[in-house]
Amino acid sequence: MTPSGRTPAVYLDYNATAPLLPEAREAMLRAFDTRPGNPSSPHAFGQAARDALETAREALAGRLGFTRREWLFTSGGTESNNAALRWLADLPPPVHLITTPIEHPSILRSAEALASRGVEVSYLPVGGDGVVAAERLSGLLRPETRLVSVMAANNETGVLQPLERIATLVREARASGRCRNVLLHTDAVQAFGRVTLPLGAWGFDAASVAAHKLGGPRGIGGLALREGVQLPGFLLGGAQERGRRAGTEAEPLAAGFAAAAAWVFDRLPEMSARLAGLRDRLERRIADLPGRFVNGGDAPRVPNTANVGFEGIAANSLIVALDLDGVAVSAGSACSSGALEPSHVLRAMGLPESRVRSSLRISLGWGTSEADVDRCAEALRTHVLRLCG
Repeated sequence: MTPSGRTPAVYLDYNATAPLLPEAREAMLRAFDTRPGNPSSPHAFGQAARDALETAREALAGRLGFTRREWLFTSGGTESNNAALRWLADLPPPVHLITTPIEHPSILRSAEALASRGVEVSYLPVGGDGVVAAERLSGLLRPETRLVSVMAANNETGVLQPLERIATLVREARASGRCRNVLLHTDAVQAFGRVTLPLGAWGFDAASVAAHKLGGPRGIGGLALREGVQLPGFLLGGAQERGRRAGTEAEPLAAGFAAAAAWVFDRLPEMSARLAGLRDRLERRIADLPGRFVNGGDAPRVPNTANVGFEGIAANSLIVALDLDGVAVSAGSACSSGALEPSHVLRAMGLPESRVRSSLRISLGWGTSEADVDRCAEALRTHVLRLCG
């Protein structure tokens, strides 16, 4: 629902949050109705909840190439990203972090907080196509580098980053003895359920994901963490989540998360092809409009995301006009939607300010139809021609 109570006829903001899959809703209702116990309780009710929680944990971890013991449930991607970075502040100096300027705000704000506490932060540059310069990583690595964090897919442009190459460079640095203690993390929130990510096989030590991007419930995510990584507890209290995140686990949400992931991953090749076709159809149908451009269009992208715009037309004007027509899109990260500053991602790509301020993010998902895409394209045509006139 929109704040006015009106349901948009066309919802194309899946990168902010996806509508809840029926399978996830059913799994959660079943958990609420049949498993009332606390997963930490010793009685039969508690053990039923514990068994369901561990089943969900194992299924989710395996989709990234990790084991059940290597998965922590969190409240979502932001908490997972904070947990993956903020422990660096407690290490004895010198400590060095490498990340990129196109990360989600939860990574960038964490990096700023670390810098204020003495951690040195380096940023891997990004090209105009939205792809980070992976080959520059070797020149940034040094003995005190303790973490490299590079997102899997950008939340605004959908551009996929060269994670396998980055993992190779980190492994080579470890093997040479130059960076013996460096760990490798990725924010995989926008890539999980959209592309195959064998992160465990590639050698990643940690990865952040969130349920609501693929059709699971809001309020739950995960941090995959290779066994042996000494991450200190980040929520203190009980012994839940191997002593790292205290508090009663949200087993019904975990069940919904696992059910959504099962539905999506069972259909991943088919759905990826369908969404890529719909994205390309949208971009083709607006290709002849004045000043039209596509950010990141020449780079590998997740199949559901188009970052487009029209020279001379402010993105906010189009967002409002489209919303009044019942078409929901955005200008970038939902976590930055209240800010007046233009996209830090597009600025880091070196795009002109006029283009930065004109860019829309259109993101598709499991419920998107051809009719939805055509409706969006026609609405864009109407408003772009009106605003150009």
